[in-house]
Amino acid sequence: MLGAGSDSLTEPAKLLLLASLLAKDRIITENGKAFLKELILRRDPRLLLLLQAFETKDTQDAAFLDTIYRLIEEEAYRLYTELFAECSLETGKHLSKAEREQNQLTDVKSLIYGEVDFHSFARVLRKINPKPGCVFYDLGSGTAKAVFVARFMHDFSATLGIEILGSLDTAAQVVVERFNGGGFRPMLNTAFSQDVKCMKGSFLNDCPWDDGDVIFANSTCFDDELMEGMSREAGKLKPGAFFITFTKGLSSEKFEVLERKRYKMSWGPATVFIHRRLNHDGSSAAGTLTEIADDDSYNEYDDAENDDDEDDDEDEDDPDDDDDDEIDDDVDDDDEDDGEDDDDDE
Repeated sequence: MLGAGSDSLTEPAKLLLLASLLAKDRIITENGKAFLKELILRRDPRLLLLLQAFETKDTQDAAFLDTIYRLIEEEAYRLYTELFAECSLETGKHLSKAEREQNQLTDVKSLIYGEVDFHSFARVLRKINPKPGCVFYDLGSGTAKAVFVARFMHDFSATLGIEILGSLDTAAQVVVERFNGGGFRPMLNTAFSQDVKCMKGSFLNDCPWDDGDVIFANSTCFDDELMEGMSREAGKLKPGAFFITFTKGLSSEKFEVLERKRYKMSWGPATVFIHRRLNHDGSSAAGTLTEIADDDSYNEYDDAENDDDEDDDEDEDDPDDDDDDEIDDDVDDDDEDDGEDDDDDE
């Protein structure tokens, strides 16, 4: 993979060359390359051992690349955790609960708060493998957790969130300001803009997203009316655009489902749908999802399971419980419980 002449290079130089080659072939992202560079400059011993095993053929190419990706993900997660150090899941839950109680919206299931699991959502995006320069939207973005998974793990020209609750949007704006001024942006590939923007409003009525290439909505608690409205608006996306939903799929005939699997989230398994916009003539857009070896982060979807049951029992905990803003379901009955995902509303 490194080619002739690499034997004379030092180990760090070999690793830098390898990172550049992997990014050039889009095996890793440019941001992934930046994270690898940081690990190389720190002389992380895991990379040196991995390079030695690769050069002596003690590991297969697929295993080598998977390990490289895991190292990138770990470094991205470290930065992500630092970014959200003052904006935890509990913070988001508290803000959501307080605003909904103040505005008498506690019965609106579509506003129930939850957050994505970083690693599982990163895996979903890795399967899509969006091209550099694409645009990402999170519909109901909460405190912007999924927005920053997308920002750190891929080379989107912009990652954007739309959130209807003002308190959550305010919290997200603080995180965006921290990202812009706290030394986080320079850790990514500086050749890209690395733009992040969060907007307050309804994704059905206030903030258009038809220019998006990858759209995400944690639709676990969305009611039928909201799902129908979102599916209708999704039809405005360009052919080939991807749409990720949880628990419930889009109702639009303009989309095909490329994958439907149960991913392990912090609250238990969640059914994740990866849709793709069909061409205007109804044919499938070009390309396939990236093949990734199975691990314990997800399980194949069982057609015998009833997706509707996953949402039937969704409700909040007792109002006196501090955790009542989480998605709360019996995961053993094909439901989702105690959510960690940054999509809670219109």
